[in-house]
Amino acid sequence: MYLFVYYKLDPQKYPELKSQILDMQDTLTSQYPGITCQLLKRPEVDDKGRETWMETYHLADINENEFCKNLERITHDERFPQPRRNEFFISHS
Repeated sequence: MYLFVYYKLDPQKYPELKSQILDMQDTLTSQYPGITCQLLKRPEVDDKGRETWMETYHLADINENEFCKNLERITHDERFPQPRRNEFFISHS
């Protein structure tokens, strides 16, 4: 199963966010062996100057409900940009 988390942000308000997310993803890969993570962003900004960022997680055999609760707790505690939208996808095979 794949989890895609996307959100919009003013990059000026979150100058350290990229390193915080990458650190969080490193921690999550330690807690959940077998997951893979990525951090992406759209190449253009929206009409308000905000960037759209996306975190991707390939959860393999991970309990997605447990993972999402943990991810939500971490991002809330770290005051990451909100709202964060979650979408799940499965392989088309």
